[in-house]
Amino acid sequence: MNIHRNLKRAGLRSTRARVLVLEFFQQRAHDHLNAERVYSLLNQEIRNVSLSTVYRVLNELTDAKLLSGITFGDGHMAYELNDGVRHDHIVCTVCGSIREFFDPQIEARQQAVADDLDFSVSGRQLVLFGLCAECRERGAHVKRAIPSSIAR
Repeated sequence: MNIHRNLKRAGLRSTRARVLVLEFFQQRAHDHLNAERVYSLLNQEIRNVSLSTVYRVLNELTDAKLLSGITFGDGHMAYELNDGVRHDHIVCTVCGSIREFFDPQIEARQQAVADDLDFSVSGRQLVLFGLCAECRERGAHVKRAIPSSIAR
């Protein structure tokens, strides 16, 4: 993925902050990170990126469809690289782990529902919450309905 070409194609200039954030997500293609975690990790590697700049750039890159923003239900956004491949998420409410999955039957059923209702879908999210195998093995119980640690 050529960062400068993709920014230009999206109608955005290649500013230092945009390039840094997009490079950051390219290196973490399957991570789901909130703005505060992006800010923290970026400033471990590269200094002088403010939290407000991170928020602004995440919004710009999401609007440009270079990143995807996912609301996992806690009112905060988590971001991931938009690689153009449709997928859904399954989230452990104890450890906060997030896994991506794709199921063609779910896709087909969602499209059938939209067709039945004469509805044109412009976006969708499916997030399943529960306990991962590791947490179940440790005897963990559901602590909260929605994880507060989308920062991994």
